[in-house]
Amino acid sequence: MRFTNLAVLTAALLFCGSVPAQTIMASSAEDAWTAKRIVDPFHNDTRCVVESPKVAFNDGYQDTKVFLRVDDRSFYVMTESNLDMRQGDIGVKVDGGKLIKPDAAFLDQHLQFESQIAVIVGQFRRGLAADVHLRFWPTWPSKGRKTVRFSLIGFTRTFARLPGC
Repeated sequence: MRFTNLAVLTAALLFCGSVPAQTIMASSAEDAWTAKRIVDPFHNDTRCVVESPKVAFNDGYQDTKVFLRVDDRSFYVMTESNLDMRQGDIGVKVDGGKLIKPDAAFLDQHLQFESQIAVIVGQFRRGLAADVHLRFWPTWPSKGRKTVRFSLIGFTRTFARLPGC
């Protein structure tokens, strides 16, 4: 019964949002988030991270993919396109809350959040969906802000496996 109520609430959140968003909803919590070890050449180490599934969508000029990567010290929105940071309206919102802005663009294609990592992880643990607001291609005419919605169902369980992945 609890799963049914959660599914109905999640569906309501997805279809009642005021900003058009692409929707990613896994069929089960295990399908949605994964914990894995990555090689980090910029910090010269390996570490465990939690990742969302990749979402394919059109950035206004081409098809691209985006996914979320979280660990205990940083949160990244990973994309394949160049980001436009000029408008100041990009970032992440959990369940329609306040927009959390990135600290920086990393390699021009990824949003980096470190200063508010505790806030983000806390909201991800309690939330149902995260809307990522993005703008792309700063040297081309703007195609507007794009919103991609990620389900947070399964995040808490996967994040708990982070230390031992």
